[in-house]
Amino acid sequence: MVVISSRKVRFPILVACVLCSFLQVYSQMPTKLDTISQTTVEPYNKICYLHIYRKRFPKKDSWFMSTGFFITPNIILTAAHNVHSEWGTKVSKIEVVPAKYYDDQPFGMITINGKDGCRRAIKTHPDYKFTDKMNKRIKYDFGIIIIPNEQLTANHRLDNKQVFFLDSSYILNQNDTVNVAGYPADSQYGFHGDFMTFQKDLCRGVNGKIFNHRLDTYTGNSGSPIWINLHDKRVIIGIHTFGGSGTRLDTENLRIIFQWLNQSSGN
Repeated sequence: MVVISSRKVRFPILVACVLCSFLQVYSQMPTKLDTISQTTVEPYNKICYLHIYRKRFPKKDSWFMSTGFFITPNIILTAAHNVHSEWGTKVSKIEVVPAKYYDDQPFGMITINGKDGCRRAIKTHPDYKFTDKMNKRIKYDFGIIIIPNEQLTANHRLDNKQVFFLDSSYILNQNDTVNVAGYPADSQYGFHGDFMTFQKDLCRGVNGKIFNHRLDTYTGNSGSPIWINLHDKRVIIGIHTFGGSGTRLDTENLRIIFQWLNQSSGN
């Protein structure tokens, strides 16, 4: 009877230990922001500081800082609200600085000039509109920047290894560990788009094309990659778009991105 009794308590003890371990990890998330100084190592070498200029009417022309990341040697994935154009606000110039760290630009700067050049380079989800409410916009808040091969810098051409992967077979789950890196540019908090930061959190919930997190969110973070580590691959599961929530790359959203990649394969 004593042996049987001892076996009965083993399972509750095991459950308690597992739960305690999980709660310890959970309580440590999200992690503190880390500044990335070694930006030429993977995956940070594929993450870009973006400087976006807009022609606006009736508002004054302006520029904005944000983040994007390479998913092929010449295609950057980012948030739609960084690059979308519609009446009254047209992207007129894009500056891309991969792996920027203060004044250091190890891969140089790529520039796309003019409204026509930007229009040819940019694709955003067909259902994305600035005028829609946030709870609709966030579902489709992604787009790409296609960089003509002749505009790629020599250093970038030499470093064309794929680092981030798109995988329609992966299903994001609550409590998955997610990673993000990007360029905060919120001056009231001491960020000016000068350096990249990295952070981890747990996925707090999944609801269709939206997932929840507690990652820090500042101006400039929009468009940052959010990925999970899966079998030695960095699989992109979403885009950093809003505070507390991100745009999930579900099967439908990935299908659109894959269509863009196929259409752009000749560039």
